[in-house]
Amino acid sequence: MGLTTGRNDRRVTHRATAALFVLGGLLMAAGGQLHPRGSGETVDEYLLTMFSSPGWLSSHLVLLAGSVTGCLAFVAAWHSEAFGGRVQRWLPLVAVAWALGAAEMLPHLLAANDALALEHHEATPVLDLHVLVQLVASPAVGLTSAIIAVAVAAAAKTRPARVLAGFAVLGGLGSAAASPLVTATGDTRWALLFPLQTGLAVWLMGTGVRLWRR
Repeated sequence: MGLTTGRNDRRVTHRATAALFVLGGLLMAAGGQLHPRGSGETVDEYLLTMFSSPGWLSSHLVLLAGSVTGCLAFVAAWHSEAFGGRVQRWLPLVAVAWALGAAEMLPHLLAANDALALEHHEATPVLDLHVLVQLVASPAVGLTSAIIAVAVAAAAKTRPARVLAGFAVLGGLGSAAASPLVTATGDTRWALLFPLQTGLAVWLMGTGVRLWRR
């Protein structure tokens, strides 16, 4: 009786964790699709076209919700030991990175309020804060997510886990490089790397499904 109850409790915990992964992935994917597409030769022009889009607020609210849910998913996975001992040690680091990513979404969302100042070459404190924090948060989320995906695949030793890890590595490394490259070069063509974050959303959803079916 006690053994059966323990197994049922673990299954419920794993499924709750799985649901967080799937929901986080869905929100990240939806937010990415809603995100405005920029245009223009300079970074300022590129930003202004996105700030003027009616989709700026809604997309970033969804991405904020996805980041928070993703963070909670990694915390739940750590608490429930969902992936086993070899992966366990990485989970707090990934959760912290996703928490930083969620925190960055606040100035990111509010940066559009500096649009008029940006257009007139005046001070843009919120935008500057967003850019500064994103330079740390995006690589942190991308790199730690790629690492955890590889660790999960190595522990699982299954083809689906390896395929999902491929999406996470591509999405993690690409999105990690995007912000530093755009900031360092001023070349908006590097912004094409940002949508690769969808690979992380695919990994979250796929990993959630794998956990649910265990």
